[in-house]
Amino acid sequence: MEALNGTDLPVIDLSLFPSQNVDQNQLESFEFKKLRQACQELGFFLVINHGVDPTLIQAVDGRIRDMFALPTEVKNRAIFPIFNTGYGPSVVDDAAKDSIPENMSFPWDHLLPNSVEKISAKLWPQGNPPFCEELNAYGAQIKELCQRILKLLVWSLGVDVSSQSVSELFEKSFGNVRMNYYDKCTDKEMISKAHTDVSFFTILYQDDIGGLQIRNKQGKWMDSKPLPGSFVFNVGDILQMWSNGRYRNAEHRVVYGKSNRNRLSMAYFFDLPNEFEIRCPKETIDEEHPQLYKVVTKDVVLIYEHRNVI
Repeated sequence: MEALNGTDLPVIDLSLFPSQNVDQNQLESFEFKKLRQACQELGFFLVINHGVDPTLIQAVDGRIRDMFALPTEVKNRAIFPIFNTGYGPSVVDDAAKDSIPENMSFPWDHLLPNSVEKISAKLWPQGNPPFCEELNAYGAQIKELCQRILKLLVWSLGVDVSSQSVSELFEKSFGNVRMNYYDKCTDKEMISKAHTDVSFFTILYQDDIGGLQIRNKQGKWMDSKPLPGSFVFNVGDILQMWSNGRYRNAEHRVVYGKSNRNRLSMAYFFDLPNEFEIRCPKETIDEEHPQLYKVVTKDVVLIYEHRNVI
């Protein structure tokens, strides 16, 4: 399917939003309307003035590239029998479609406690303390950004931030970062497997090479332009369900290869435990928006994907 070229994603400037309570006038402001529209129509937007240290971002970028430059036999030592943890070799089918890039996953506060240190110890004899320090600092700043964006999303839906169900979102959420390394190719174009994210939402760092494509409501693949200094936000499966279908989890993929540089992205999945009960807040249900989903736990979503509709 041919892609639409050069699409600019909506840009959300976090400096223009309140950090404390909001009133109805603020919820009807241009910025909140823009946020809602981006989540409803495309499910993707760019985040600027996000507060994550740009020097730290570039330092982590360099550390991760050095990590992927290690010999294959060294990286293979970081393969763990735990889902979404440690090293994953690239997988490419014969048609160069539905490929999986080389990757490394670090689950913070979940699955493997102290995962950065444990994975680092598999790769370097001394564990590489500078790598661990910078990567943990990056994870902490991204988690803080996620908490800030979560509050804006809750407000944007007219949901009471102080309610017990929302408090549980803040208390029980955790992060899992996946570093993706797309090998340059000179002979053919590669396409990663199209998917949606089984998470609440995702914060993505990507370099300036580009290649991210998003499927719009009309079924067309859209090329998205990288914006220096920004993060990409996308709605996950859980947020689509929690918002009662008001916010859209768009299918996406990466087209890469035929470049003189390798592409790097770092996806931080803001997620919830498998036993977490996903229930639409009452504020998201009305005559125009009847309840779309059964109340289920996260593990049911993992197994049955989107077939748990009412």
